[in-house]
Amino acid sequence: IISGVGSGLAIRYGGAMDGIEVVAVIFAKPLGLSVGTFVLIYNVLLYIICGIVMGSWILPLYSIVTYAAGSKTVDFIVDSAKAAMIITTHPDEIARAVSEEFGTGLTIIDAHGFYSDTPKTVLYVVVNRFQTVKLKTLVKGVDANAYMAISPVADLLHGSKEEETA
Repeated sequence: IISGVGSGLAIRYGGAMDGIEVVAVIFAKPLGLSVGTFVLIYNVLLYIICGIVMGSWILPLYSIVTYAAGSKTVDFIVDSAKAAMIITTHPDEIARAVSEEFGTGLTIIDAHGFYSDTPKTVLYVVVNRFQTVKLKTLVKGVDANAYMAISPVADLLHGSKEEETA
């Protein structure tokens, strides 16, 4: 887990700990995998070969378990951006509260409810994984009837800077 935290922080801020992480950052996304999963698959294959060559599975199996924990930790650290779509009839109050709390902007989209046949507003905001619980509490405090959909964000592009999160 400690190794996963170190690797995850290095990858999140543009670095890498070893060669396989560089390869993972380059090839994981086109293959539809997370960086941690790519590294885990590579290491499982490597340790299977080691188990066959050594004729023993004790150390390779311990290594596989270790890398499984590390890869989940890497994914937890690297994949931290979440997108929230908030459908509400109180957009200004929620937007103001979210902006003040997180110091971030929101996008306001005019919408129309099909079932209710009433005008609605969709607020779109990107927060990190650790802010989602606070966001839910904040939104429900302003509009108990708000509908929220929260999903992971694979990439962020802000101005001329692209940030890889998966």
